[in-house]
Amino acid sequence: MIKHIIFDCFGTLIDTGNNSLKAVEQILFNVGANVDAKEFYEDWKANKRQKMNTSVFLNEKTLFEISLSETFSKYGITADASKEVKTMICSLFAERFVFSDVHETLTKLAKENVDFAIGSTTDTDSLLYYLELNQLSFSYIYTSENMQVYKPNIKFYDTILHRSGWLAEECLFVGDSYTDDVLGPQKIGIKTVLLDRKALYKSTELAPQPDFVIHSLLELLKVMMCWRIQD
Repeated sequence: MIKHIIFDCFGTLIDTGNNSLKAVEQILFNVGANVDAKEFYEDWKANKRQKMNTSVFLNEKTLFEISLSETFSKYGITADASKEVKTMICSLFAERFVFSDVHETLTKLAKENVDFAIGSTTDTDSLLYYLELNQLSFSYIYTSENMQVYKPNIKFYDTILHRSGWLAEECLFVGDSYTDDVLGPQKIGIKTVLLDRKALYKSTELAPQPDFVIHSLLELLKVMMCWRIQD
């Protein structure tokens, strides 16, 4: 029986919009680089992602700076990454709001006698900022920074179970990333729901499959009902 739901935050509950891309455009303008912003941003993200599971944990702000410096070098840009990264860090505290289906879903799920948690790859201060901004309240909040590990490292999910005292078979992980919110949790026996708002997921391409794929958070109510019938 599902007793606990662990939500990813950004892209799942909170719409990140295009603030990060705007920050990249501003950075490139600042340094006078005639570079495609989308291409640069994808390279920057990929570099940052590679550094997330090193032996020494670095918080997200530090990773942004290190990976920006290396991406500058890749594009032949001579600029001070420690200075320019501030534009991206500021974008992490821009106005980002919940998707329209979030409050209604959480209100209805609250009546189902389940615990809610956040399990997010982010620094703690930015997550708390957005939860307060959007009037979201969670009793259990787990970030990569406060656990010193990033998704999809299995330790991320193990630490949540250890700190909460929850059993894997009683948990459900809900998120918008196959790698972080499906593949990772399933490795330790947590059931998963992939939130595919843009209908981009193709079930024939990846294995293992999510337990459920939904396109609106409101569909999570039907998912919960299905599991209750099975139990």
